[in-house]
Amino acid sequence: MSDGKKKMSRRCFLKASSIGIAGGVLSGPNTIVSASKSELLADVVCFNGNIVTLDAAGSMVDSVAVKDGKIMKVGRFADIRKLAGPATQVLDLNGKTVVPGLIDAHCHPMETVMMKDGWVDARYPACPSVKQALTNIAAWVEHTPKGKWVFVACVSASENKFLEKRLPTKSELDDVGPDNPIVVADGAHLAVVNSMALRMLGVIKGVGALKGGGRAILDKDGEPNGTLTDAMGAIPTTPTIADLERYYSSGIQDFWNRYGFTSIMAITPAAALPVLQAVSQKRKPDIRYTVSVWTDPDSEGMPENLEKFQFPSSAYPAFYRFGAIKAWVDGENDCRTGLMYERYKSHFDTDPPGDKGTLVTPFPRDEHFAQIANRNGVICMLHCSGDKAMDIGLDTYANEIKTRSRQTIMRIEHFGMFQMSDRQLKRASEMKKHGLLISAQPTWLLELVKADYENMGENLAKTGFRFRSMIDAGLEPAAGTDMTGIYLANIDPFSAIYACVTRNSDQGIFEPEEAITVTEALKMWTIWAAKSMGEEDVKGAIEQGKYADMTVLSDDIFKMPKEDLKNVKILKTIVGGKVVYEKK
Repeated sequence: MSDGKKKMSRRCFLKASSIGIAGGVLSGPNTIVSASKSELLADVVCFNGNIVTLDAAGSMVDSVAVKDGKIMKVGRFADIRKLAGPATQVLDLNGKTVVPGLIDAHCHPMETVMMKDGWVDARYPACPSVKQALTNIAAWVEHTPKGKWVFVACVSASENKFLEKRLPTKSELDDVGPDNPIVVADGAHLAVVNSMALRMLGVIKGVGALKGGGRAILDKDGEPNGTLTDAMGAIPTTPTIADLERYYSSGIQDFWNRYGFTSIMAITPAAALPVLQAVSQKRKPDIRYTVSVWTDPDSEGMPENLEKFQFPSSAYPAFYRFGAIKAWVDGENDCRTGLMYERYKSHFDTDPPGDKGTLVTPFPRDEHFAQIANRNGVICMLHCSGDKAMDIGLDTYANEIKTRSRQTIMRIEHFGMFQMSDRQLKRASEMKKHGLLISAQPTWLLELVKADYENMGENLAKTGFRFRSMIDAGLEPAAGTDMTGIYLANIDPFSAIYACVTRNSDQGIFEPEEAITVTEALKMWTIWAAKSMGEEDVKGAIEQGKYADMTVLSDDIFKMPKEDLKNVKILKTIVGGKVVYEKK
């Protein structure tokens, strides 16, 4: 058929499907079938697209039929049009590239909306210095009642980025807010607080341990200097019930849908979960939640029986699922709390003693945590940032493999982002057949490589972000934004795809031999992400029987110059066949 005839056929299809045909449905160019067969017809037909299915065969199609929120059939327009009837909604994709709905395999959505909407903004580069950060904090304090907590968001490694090459000090925070407890978050794993915050947290001279595995850094006289590491279990940042209901009802899905996401692995504090469970009984959301619950960073408080974390039977099971639990083995290398074998090269007053990072969850407790996950049939997620922490994670899972009663997914979060040895890569590859999977955060290439060079030295820094090596070893890394509200730009998956393909970083072109293809980068956000959540049977590809989740792109990412990948926009986000976001 000529292009002109194809366009005419599609116009006729649109007209007939939109207004209906008395007594029947459109089945072919000139035939009518009985309306009694309507149960065999599609609810939605998407056509005229450049649809990348990511199925096993790598199929490309132009049309998709949707029934009851799932993909009924994929194929060519001539076949799919037969499934449209008077009630079928028809969506013209206008020739645009369509990919499986994007999946964020590691994020903190509640914290993201909380930080985005309710924290002082001291994020570099808009805030380039400690001086500007203190000005922003002072302006916020002016309108804050005495005694109320003030939270400040700085990007990771701000001490490397700020003009002064340091963070605000306790005394500086005392000066701008003596009557308010102030917390300046340098990323998610290190914070500086003022004297009032220390008092309210009960931090006293000579005692560095905090609830949940965090630490208060003490000076040479044993006095707390205002620095807290991995203190998210101790600092009371939980928003109000009304705030949480708003986040889970609209704020989270609106933010993630805008960037093409249809599913998220939502790492959720146990204290906030009851609100999400309540919301799940009231509405079907526009994004699919797979929830990973944490109690304390060091796993303290994780119950032996996880039944209370399940969603109510009245919740929509395709949209709400409890799937995992999470604990932190260490901190993070960007603030020198990631647990390493070697000493960090750079040193700041905010660093933990010993200059090798911090151990948050010791090995015996990691083992017990993995056993809890396995007994309850959920995914175990261990945050492992430094190379020593990665070995602890691998050792934990090696022991788990020997003793467990069934095979469940075991994940290492941030695997190889900051450093990874060939031995660790080989070991992880060998353990994959036993259920070991990894998550990665490729956007950090654009933000943290320069700090890695400064903090760890060139030799160690060059062992991070080795995506080509991971994929060649068969690891199928799942991509996640690790959104917390710290780096708001990290929500854009095409910045990450651009970084993976070009190897551009904030240090320039970084280890170009570790570049991967556009298809591989896309799989990190789709089918591999679905596998990491144990959901590859229902997500991650556009094929029959899976959820009808699709993302419509502004450009053909497979033909455009790779330097332009960072500019790709989301035109539509489709969840269960429903357009939940459309670019205006």
